[in-house]
Amino acid sequence: MKFHDLLKNYWRIIGLGFALTFLSSFGQTFFISLSGPDIRAAFGLTHGAFGSIYSLATLSSGLLMIWVGSVIDRVDIRLYATTAMLGLTAAAISLSFAPNLLMLGLSLFALRLFGQGMLSHAGVMSTARLHEGVRGRALGVAALGFPAGEATLPAVALASIAAFGWTGTWRIAALVIVMALVAGWLLGFLLKAGNPDVEETTRRRTMGDAGPRWSDILRDWRFLALIPTMIGYPAIMTAYFFHQRFIAEMKGWSLELLASSITLFALVSVVVAMSAGSFVDRFGAVRLSHFYLAGMIAASIALASFDAPFLPLVFFGLIGLTSGCTNVVIAAVLAELFGTTHLGKIRALAGAIMVVASAATPGAIGLLFDAGVTLEAICFGFAAYMIAAAAVTFVLPNPRAARLQPSEG
Repeated sequence: MKFHDLLKNYWRIIGLGFALTFLSSFGQTFFISLSGPDIRAAFGLTHGAFGSIYSLATLSSGLLMIWVGSVIDRVDIRLYATTAMLGLTAAAISLSFAPNLLMLGLSLFALRLFGQGMLSHAGVMSTARLHEGVRGRALGVAALGFPAGEATLPAVALASIAAFGWTGTWRIAALVIVMALVAGWLLGFLLKAGNPDVEETTRRRTMGDAGPRWSDILRDWRFLALIPTMIGYPAIMTAYFFHQRFIAEMKGWSLELLASSITLFALVSVVVAMSAGSFVDRFGAVRLSHFYLAGMIAASIALASFDAPFLPLVFFGLIGLTSGCTNVVIAAVLAELFGTTHLGKIRALAGAIMVVASAATPGAIGLLFDAGVTLEAICFGFAAYMIAAAAVTFVLPNPRAARLQPSEG
């Protein structure tokens, strides 16, 4: 199917996925961390203390996503997304009025659960169940919401913080989410949504089938082989973005250069996501899983080895190579290996594991910084881990290649 035919036939599904992945930005680390220095100052927190609170909030939301994510197999995805958006709105308002550390932690937990957890899951799942041959490109376009948010929101958020303060910025974010929700439902009514393709991907046909048990999934050697590479990008990227302003201070980067570099990161992610989707449809996701961490590995080595003025552009550009692939490749690999009938449950478990991994690094790296461990040592450690994780994926079977083998006789 040609690309314009893909958009013509599946534009509602892809558009829904793009909107949800974009709105998930308000619960993503890159957006929350922009308020990090102001939150630490307001509550008198060190890097390690704030990182630990954030890690606990992320860990809790990730564990809850194991169940919450599986619900998407049994309900209309529009109801699922609406619940997530309302929860994200409440979380943004709560954070802006948080009077103490308890409310700060609960607000961060809700931001991570409803934004990074549920909205991301809904955005990816809206296209992940499409059939082989179009799934990769559909995922690639829907996943553009992630880099679109990363490209546009940091500069807007920094300007808003300067003008209205960090609390005012979160109240504005809540208003944007509500407006998007209202606009989405109005558009749905105007279009009289009855597209069978939308219904096929948003309403589950397995209401009475609970699917595989969690223990069965965790005992499957294919799933276990995926875990190291699945957690590599979110854990390490979260560490970098959570401490981005501190890293910028250590390296002497201006906030303007930091914002420009993040914009470049997002633009590279856009280009790569489109290419990754096409490569998935052509070669299969399992094959791409061997190499998609390469950009992140190179970025970590570059950050540890150089101090050139253009380093942030190189660093974030290389991260963008991996970022553009991640959501497309991981979802497509799971679909290839395990099928799509219970993909929501399987991806929910995978997503929960990734969130738990990402929860560990902000606090852990913050404590390492507090203890005087150098950025260079941390970066080289990250690179070594990702090289080992990528090597493990070579044991995975390739269903696409197996189907293309000539039959015996």
